[in-house]
Amino acid sequence: MSDSKKLLERYALDAFLQNNRALRTYTVYEDERPDFLLVHNEHRIGIEHFRADTILNVHDDSENMKFEGERNAVFKRHNTALLNNEFDAILAFNDIESSVNKILAAVSKFDYGAFVRNLKNVFDTHADKVSDYKKKCNEVWFLIDVGIETEHFLGFLDNGGQTGMNTLPITKDMMNVFNEHRAINRVIVCSRCLGQYKVVYDSCREKYKYRFRSFTYVTPFTRQIKLNIEERRGED
Repeated sequence: MSDSKKLLERYALDAFLQNNRALRTYTVYEDERPDFLLVHNEHRIGIEHFRADTILNVHDDSENMKFEGERNAVFKRHNTALLNNEFDAILAFNDIESSVNKILAAVSKFDYGAFVRNLKNVFDTHADKVSDYKKKCNEVWFLIDVGIETEHFLGFLDNGGQTGMNTLPITKDMMNVFNEHRAINRVIVCSRCLGQYKVVYDSCREKYKYRFRSFTYVTPFTRQIKLNIEERRGED
């Protein structure tokens, strides 16, 4: 496994661990199948991390990770030019505009049904390996890393209502997937947006209060954006 992939897994794990005092006495060991072992005295918790991103292509592969890579490449290219006194503001703005518009186009085509199907497929694939994971530990937890492109969602409630949200909604369909396999002792969902990780669901905390039927993205733009640069004359 690449170091970069393991680092992303650790970011998600740290987002979960930082607010869990009960786990501070545990030592974290990197492993494979499961990805991490939390050990305290003789008790061992296996944590298996996997992604189930929201923006997918026709093959149900993650577009979120592709967009993240493109954003990093744009920053690196223009930051290097800036450090070398070769920065071109117009070129940089064009690249940013193109990147943002790709994301807006993808978000506008978000398919909730495809997301849930992909989540179930990935979840079931890892659940089939739980018996192997338990050879190394006393219990198995799943840490699901869900990539999102913005933090603007519209959640549709079971009672017919709807509400705007700035965090990933957890729907009944998702909880049905989580509850299907009793051998998994705990399920944690962590959202990932622009490199920031946030825990949005933990099956061992109080019961989830809202019953969402589905959700979709909402964006502050109704169409593609266009960036303009004013030329500045005279001395800087």
